[in-house]
Amino acid sequence: MLPEYNVLFKGIDQNDCRRMISCFNADIRKFKTGSKIMDYSDNPDKLGIVLSGTAVMVRYDINGVRSIMESLDEQSVFGVYFTFTASQRSGIEIIAENECEIMFVRRSKITKRCENACQCHSRVVENLLELMSEKAISLNERIEVLSQRSIEDKLISCLSIIEEKTPKGKTPKIPFSTTALSDYLCVNRSALQREMTRLKKAGILTISKRKFTLVRNHDSDN
Repeated sequence: MLPEYNVLFKGIDQNDCRRMISCFNADIRKFKTGSKIMDYSDNPDKLGIVLSGTAVMVRYDINGVRSIMESLDEQSVFGVYFTFTASQRSGIEIIAENECEIMFVRRSKITKRCENACQCHSRVVENLLELMSEKAISLNERIEVLSQRSIEDKLISCLSIIEEKTPKGKTPKIPFSTTALSDYLCVNRSALQREMTRLKKAGILTISKRKFTLVRNHDSDN
């Protein structure tokens, strides 16, 4: 199957895209819900691109505590190259949230220029650099969320970012279950549920099947 709208091959002719996929020895695989897609410790040179389905990037600290670092939907890219961390004290895995189809390529295959220095290879490298910039922005957003001191502020910050990224005319949707959202925000699940209930009763937040609306006129009294 040819991933026609693959972000890594954006702007490249279909025939060239097929040739590049062959040149990179790309491996396209399917994964069942809940299965491990990749363990970063075993695959330092591997990049993955989500062709269909959704997955999550999960981090385990030295005590085994799980945190969700990122939600990966269709066309998301993952790999050691994009994590911006040199720490060896924690493990990072990619887990399928539902059935996924993933294309794997080796970073070294992309960054090593081909003998012909073809234009399409240069475009792939440009796309890779652009994806790295987008990941840096995503990392800053996560820092912004986690730097908030209260559960309410973390939740509102997270939902505001999701809202800003939602196309105009569509209702924003939380990409996590409540349990996964608590892992993403690094807070206790029960405490998060209580806070969400309080915000709903206060008319600040409405949620239905993960789709939500934030009411902006809830300035504090300070």
